[in-house]
Amino acid sequence: MTEADVLKYFLTQGPFAVLFVWLLIYVMKTNSKREGRLQDLLDKFSDKYDVIIGELREMKERFPRGKE
Repeated sequence: MTEADVLKYFLTQGPFAVLFVWLLIYVMKTNSKREGRLQDLLDKFSDKYDVIIGELREMKERFPRGKE
């Protein structure tokens, strides 16, 4: 069943049903795009986190803490 079939069905149910279906489809598509961008951003942060942790470990190895 395609989006057009769904719209045709709800056309017989009245204008508010058509508006509801259109709004639902619009919101779902918008959320999907936003989630894709958010996932890209989280992947970039994850890569930077790995770099920072690696550098911190390297610094720890260079400057070991003595007994206090």
